[in-house]
Amino acid sequence: MNPNKSGNLKLGSNVVEILLPHRRPFLMVDFVQTFLSGPPPIVEAGRHITANDPIFAGHFPGLHLWPGAFTIEGLGQTSVLLLAILQLQRAAEAEGNDPGTALNELRNLDLGFRLQPGYRPDESLELVRKVRSARSQIAIGTSVQMKFMHPVFAGQQLDYRVMLTGLHDAGMRFDAEARVEGVVVASGIMMGAAVSRPILGREGEPG
Repeated sequence: MNPNKSGNLKLGSNVVEILLPHRRPFLMVDFVQTFLSGPPPIVEAGRHITANDPIFAGHFPGLHLWPGAFTIEGLGQTSVLLLAILQLQRAAEAEGNDPGTALNELRNLDLGFRLQPGYRPDESLELVRKVRSARSQIAIGTSVQMKFMHPVFAGQQLDYRVMLTGLHDAGMRFDAEARVEGVVVASGIMMGAAVSRPILGREGEPG
């Protein structure tokens, strides 16, 4: 496979934290497994659920049952990841580059966080600048229609698959699905809208 093309985009938790505005303990995505440019564009991501998650102190004591609302949140955050990757591709195209350039920049950033050879620091600085610029818009959920098929427990890996199936002005529609060991545990449709927020200077500071 041509490394510029989609499909083989694997990103760890540090890169996910750069692409998403969410922070732990409310960050529900640990990694990106696949990106397909489509149409329609698709992202596959996931989360490792452990008994150390703070929610299990009260949901429920003696039974580590993962809340369905957190599965919905994880799918929503995966939708935001999909939008972030698409924004980076559009930025690359606006600069006259192949959209696959953005994917290679993400792979390079992940190399750095994995302490792997071949990492190019200067390229990562430019990528982070683009990401922070893209964060001037954030996605918020407007409607969720989700069906739950099976419970999810600590010790399992929750795999997300989100597909962008509708885009009109600021409105978006996603087909979303969550699986555990290949079995669908939740499936449905998520609607959202893009809204503007102040552009940040330094991380966490108004700029």
